[in-house]
Amino acid sequence: MREFIYSPILPIYKFPVGACKVFENITINVKVRNDIYIQSLKLIIKNDNEQIYRMIDCFYTHHEEQYHNFCCTFQVLDVGIYWYYFEVDNGNYFLGPDECLEAIKTNNPACWLLSIHQDFVSSLSWYKGRIMYQIFVDRFYKGGNNPPKQDIIFHKSWDEDVYYKPIDGKILNNDFFGGDLKGIIHKLDYLKSLNVGLIYLSPIFEAQSNHKYDTCDYFKIDSMFGTLDDFKELINEAQKRDIYIILDGVFNHTGDNSRYFNKYGKYDSVGAYQSQETPYYHWYSFINWPYEYDCWWGFSTLPSVNQRNYEVLEFFTGPNGVINYWLSFGARGFRLDVVDELNDNFVNLIHDAIKRVNKENIVIGEVWEDASIKISYNQRRRYFNGRQLDTVMNYPLKRAILSYIRDNNWRYLQIKIRKLLNNYPKHTINTLMNHLGTHDTMRLLNNFAYSREEDLSKDQQAHYIMRDEELQQAIMKLKLAITLQFMLPGVPCIYYGDEIGMQGFRDPFCRRTFRWHDINEDIFKWYQLLSNIRISHDCFKDGTYEEAYINDNIFSFFRHGKDYRILVIVNNNDYDFIYNISYGLDLINNEEVKQTVIVKGKSV
Repeated sequence: MREFIYSPILPIYKFPVGACKVFENITINVKVRNDIYIQSLKLIIKNDNEQIYRMIDCFYTHHEEQYHNFCCTFQVLDVGIYWYYFEVDNGNYFLGPDECLEAIKTNNPACWLLSIHQDFVSSLSWYKGRIMYQIFVDRFYKGGNNPPKQDIIFHKSWDEDVYYKPIDGKILNNDFFGGDLKGIIHKLDYLKSLNVGLIYLSPIFEAQSNHKYDTCDYFKIDSMFGTLDDFKELINEAQKRDIYIILDGVFNHTGDNSRYFNKYGKYDSVGAYQSQETPYYHWYSFINWPYEYDCWWGFSTLPSVNQRNYEVLEFFTGPNGVINYWLSFGARGFRLDVVDELNDNFVNLIHDAIKRVNKENIVIGEVWEDASIKISYNQRRRYFNGRQLDTVMNYPLKRAILSYIRDNNWRYLQIKIRKLLNNYPKHTINTLMNHLGTHDTMRLLNNFAYSREEDLSKDQQAHYIMRDEELQQAIMKLKLAITLQFMLPGVPCIYYGDEIGMQGFRDPFCRRTFRWHDINEDIFKWYQLLSNIRISHDCFKDGTYEEAYINDNIFSFFRHGKDYRILVIVNNNDYDFIYNISYGLDLINNEEVKQTVIVKGKSV
């Protein structure tokens, strides 16, 4: 029996679970084993500067089985990050969290996180419970007949491989296949067969590269992707199928070839590189004009905008700005590229601009770490204060799922989920973008290859294809991974082609064209099965998460609905696992289950 019991992810010990609202009543219960005599138990709360914010007495309330219960209720009056622990008998010893966030006795306590936020502007009820699909536009499907630009490489065949070798010592990202907005329209019914309700598009504004993160004109659809009318048609046709479009917002930097910088004189406007007299000059920060300037991570092709310049802020977030323009056509929000490069004021203005068009529009941030405690450029970020981001890309969960399935690290997954549940607002938990692959990471299937990416040359990566036993082993593990992706709290995001078993290591091999003629039916049907289960049960929209049995490479949990619960069991062992249950319905095989559930090895 443990001496002390406290866990902030269980409502019987902390209510509400997770980040809390300002002025909200927060109740803490700590159980103390009845053979341990204590005179006092205090909750010590520190602010983010490690100064004591409050000291609150916990009072004995009742005896329960073999434990005494100590309780306190309090409010926090200011938005921010706080840290807390418990002091026993005026500092005789303390209670702090172990790695699983459970209370342990110590003389040098760590702290639990307590995040306090304002009410979020949106409910996002339209978004929760859906399935997202990320499309890298040039590589998805060619539906139109858009003429290629000059100074690019246009592949003659859709099935050719991507260019990966430098040209004159540079990676130009200038090879194209012709995927476009018309192509997405043609494939909307395919996406609906996967129960997709959200499409997240890679950047679609005019740019030089195939990835379009080097924007040249924020008010134009790239000509190789189509026209404004094509975009409007995509919005309308998607909505007919109950699918909503989310755009990629690249607001930290432009392309050096843009009409605003105009390094090569492509545009008839006078850019910042050309003259210090142009209004665009103050959009950028020059060190030694025109050759030295601030740019994203040292890439001279991506000059950073001056986020303190009023005209820049108005251009993106004003009533006639970029955000208002595109959302007015019916797009439902933005994913903010490299949001940790944007200062707080800019993020605030972006949030307000998105919500001004429709308060239910969504703001998603690209954050690779725990966004609740993110520090960038020596500054604690305030993403979840209620006025910045609704949610983020869930890279911490991605890494944890892959670590469990690939390396049998079930404890790491358990810890990571507990920390997310404790650190994030419930509003954010239910809207997390749960992805296992993106345009920046290797294909999901390749995470389970026999060979590791770092051990292969680029040439070897380009020609690496899993076959036979290796492929079957990888598919088995992929099924376990996507089961967790679809059943854990948040919104699962499918990276185009993962659902058909596409292979490829990181960029550019994760950006190959969709192989419409080479669909792995085993993988595709598993995605369909999981998506059918997910959209048929509201517990995956906003139901609570509860651990069931997590040990010995077994990961099982409940998702609670209003009058039912769903048990998810993932067996990452090579042998069977037996779980006792009185009665239930096996949703995988659609059959009744009584007394015991037998989960075969490497299955769910």
